[in-house]
Amino acid sequence: MNILFYNDSQDQLFHISPRQRRVALAVALIMAFLTLAALFFAGTKLPVMSAFFPVLGAWGVMGDVLTSFILFNQFRSSRIFPLLLLACTFLLTGILSLFYLLSLTGMLPLSGLFASGSQTAVWLWCFWHSCFPLGILLFMGSLHFNKKIIDRRLLPRYLFSGTTAVLLIGVLLLALATAGQDKLPVLIEDGNYRRLIETAVGPAIWALCALASVCSVFPYKKRGVLRVWLSVAVFAFLLGVTLSLAAGERYTLGWYGARIDSLIASTVVLLSIISEVNKLFVRLRRQHEELEESQQALESANEQLKELSGIDSLTRIANRRKFDEVLKQELNAPQRAKEHLSLLMIDIDFFKAYNDHYGHLGGDMVLRSVAPRLEAEALAHFGFTARYGGEEFAIILPGHSELEAEQIAELMLESVRSLAIPHQYSDVSDQITISIGGCTLRPGEKSNAHDFIGRADEALYRAKHEGRARFVFANSARDSCLHPFETTSH
Repeated sequence: MNILFYNDSQDQLFHISPRQRRVALAVALIMAFLTLAALFFAGTKLPVMSAFFPVLGAWGVMGDVLTSFILFNQFRSSRIFPLLLLACTFLLTGILSLFYLLSLTGMLPLSGLFASGSQTAVWLWCFWHSCFPLGILLFMGSLHFNKKIIDRRLLPRYLFSGTTAVLLIGVLLLALATAGQDKLPVLIEDGNYRRLIETAVGPAIWALCALASVCSVFPYKKRGVLRVWLSVAVFAFLLGVTLSLAAGERYTLGWYGARIDSLIASTVVLLSIISEVNKLFVRLRRQHEELEESQQALESANEQLKELSGIDSLTRIANRRKFDEVLKQELNAPQRAKEHLSLLMIDIDFFKAYNDHYGHLGGDMVLRSVAPRLEAEALAHFGFTARYGGEEFAIILPGHSELEAEQIAELMLESVRSLAIPHQYSDVSDQITISIGGCTLRPGEKSNAHDFIGRADEALYRAKHEGRARFVFANSARDSCLHPFETTSH
């Protein structure tokens, strides 16, 4: 499934309903209200809950990684480059938030290249909260400037390059925040990170997040489920940065609130995609149940139809009365507005001459041999076969276009010829052959049974007139034929 393009419109995962938009808007407004209320008390000291951040941080890392995993798989399926950028953005965010979690909980090495220092955690926070909005801006830009579908053969190269670049960037930023922290400005002193604002690093990060949030919202009307909930995620990320900067230090109301906003930002896209996929599974299950019910009803109806309708006593296929009933049903079926309907009228060539020279018992043998061959070919293409009268047969092919019906007619010509029934009194072959006239109704085209049969009969007459052992279609721009001793290409 192509999750960025829906009905030739960009950035669609699935078609989003007004109700889903209202839910997303409600979530955003609730977060905004709670954040605004918390801003007045952002610096209020709260009890130190040492397990709070590791638990939420681990959930946030898992949310980012799982989101990137799903997006990587969607990229492999749809081959749309913006999805690769978005997947890489969530992967890098997950890696940097993991490094931040390890640093804050004292799990980074105490010595060596990646030894944690007093400024490591705060700079990892800065890198984390800068890379996410930058990735979102790149994603938004790519939606407008890169709409090409990537060649399937290049997918491994793109996936390898994307993941490798993310890992390298993550490791380089970790090295900069550890081994290179002496070259970076001091942003935290004694647990207080007011200097984060004084050095303008914090405001710059906030402005970057605000820009990404605004860009993720527009254009509003053209967004689908993915874009709507991505906007909510970016907005939650912005609110988290706002609370962090307002708090000024750890273990305050603003600091705890910022962690919750970060968790929402890392999981809301994942939850929205899972919700949509679950809806598809539910819909698929419902359709499967309906299909099973339809199949059972169809089998029951077919059995009743077989019992109630007439069967030709000689050939053991449907007779003319049954044919009339089925044709009427197909002409009036609801799917006629969306499907083709083809009709083949078939006549055994020089059958009278066969009867005259081989006797009526021989003629009956021919009918009993030809009928099952025609029925087998028709059933293979979900068609209906009937003995129309005498040596003439009729085949109804619902849902088959003219080209498909012509291909089926070719198969029938060859199938009958392969019976190799001798006919020394035929003018076209030394074996039994058939002529076929066909007619196809296009989707929505109206016709009654009389006119439909008449057009197919007229085509059958033309097939006989043109030499028999062939097929001709009514109103076809490319009348086609196949003689037992000729090869005709279409």
